[in-house]
Amino acid sequence: MIDMTSVEIVETKETPAIAIRERVRVTEIPAVMSRMFGELYPHLGKGVECAGPPFALYHSWEGEIMDMEVGFPIKGEGIEAGNVRTIKLPAARAAVATHVGPYENLTDTYNAVMEWMKANGHSPASFMWEEYLNSPQEVPPDQLLTRLYWPIV
Repeated sequence: MIDMTSVEIVETKETPAIAIRERVRVTEIPAVMSRMFGELYPHLGKGVECAGPPFALYHSWEGEIMDMEVGFPIKGEGIEAGNVRTIKLPAARAAVATHVGPYENLTDTYNAVMEWMKANGHSPASFMWEEYLNSPQEVPPDQLLTRLYWPIV
């Protein structure tokens, strides 16, 4: 769980990105995300310049199904190839917190951000996104850094 003082409000800017969007069973998110990023990686550096950390944008969650999009922010033009599309991460006023630790514990940080919003008179949007600041291939699970953006309405 995060320290409640580590939640802040930021204004994000609309950011071009390449991404793949799918409706996924919540239990299958790790495997599906791995496959989706695998489809995206070959496009980086081949006319598509990465401009930031990889992300997952969660459009909605209905029961056991998540409508999600994973991708990379880019500079310049995007591409349309197979499942890969050019999108824009939204400009939004958002509550932001950084989760430290395994991805399986992200719910704890989301719950803390929700509590912070309620305590501070804010209402969450129906969508949110995560930026992955390091990789499970590079650091142990307890050192993973994930920045959560939850827009405020």
